[in-house]
Amino acid sequence: MMKPLLSIVFLGFFASLVEGREFRELTNLEGRKIKAELLDLTPEGVLKGVFNLKPFEIALDQLSEEDRVWLKKWDAEKKLGKDAAYYDRLIFEDDFSGEGFGPKWGHYKSNSVVKDGVLVGITGVGSDHAAVDNIKFEGEQDLEVSVKFKFVSAEAKRFDIWFDDKDFKGAHAGHVCQVSVSPTQVQVMDAKEGMFRNDLNAKRKAPEGFSAEEKKYLETKVVRWPVKVTLNEWHTLVARTKGDEVTVTLNGDEVGVFKSEGVAHETKSLVSLTTNLVDVHYDDFSVKAGGGDGKVKSEK
Repeated sequence: MMKPLLSIVFLGFFASLVEGREFRELTNLEGRKIKAELLDLTPEGVLKGVFNLKPFEIALDQLSEEDRVWLKKWDAEKKLGKDAAYYDRLIFEDDFSGEGFGPKWGHYKSNSVVKDGVLVGITGVGSDHAAVDNIKFEGEQDLEVSVKFKFVSAEAKRFDIWFDDKDFKGAHAGHVCQVSVSPTQVQVMDAKEGMFRNDLNAKRKAPEGFSAEEKKYLETKVVRWPVKVTLNEWHTLVARTKGDEVTVTLNGDEVGVFKSEGVAHETKSLVSLTTNLVDVHYDDFSVKAGGGDGKVKSEK
């Protein structure tokens, strides 16, 4: 009578041991296959695991290409989390350690400069548009933009990260979505289907303005979250688009997730830092694409 109960207890104990452990069938370059428990992938490219209750190590380049790609993704997810690991193709990065802007940077009505290892965002005095410093690339749907920033005085009002498609004519300036940061607030906007959609953008400065119904609709295309950003300290902002969602983290903590149909635009091909007025400094700027094959392509 006790045998089935003991079997159930044993199976439950075994399942608790296996839970949380990772197993995979690996294939080496000679075609030999083993099913092993995975423990770690070292920075030097050595996989550590257990096979037949014995520890083993094997160089990543001795495994099949399929295994190599999978293991790199597994390692990134384990160390960074699945969300961060999804953005596995580096499109562009700049730590501003060089002299001036690199050749890939574009500008619009910008007086910004690279000085002392940072990008100093500056809108010109009397300018009718905030300073825009941008990077253009082949269109991608899902992107991660990461940047360190510092508000260096009370004159710093805010900065924006814009995701645009300059070939898209359905919204002003090809705007798709925006993440805006001030010392007290983070705002995310669906620009493609919201304020910058051509028909709505035409009414922004019209005498009659928006109707009550349009105002109600536009409020569904923007979200605002309160934050507290201290002056004269570096902070790290990460903005990720995935499908129709934008996720924002500040200093590693999630600020919020916003979902709207315009965000899902398939060919976001330009990312810009827009400085409203002055006294915003930037460092360690990067753009990554998501959902790829793990291969890295980088421009600077």
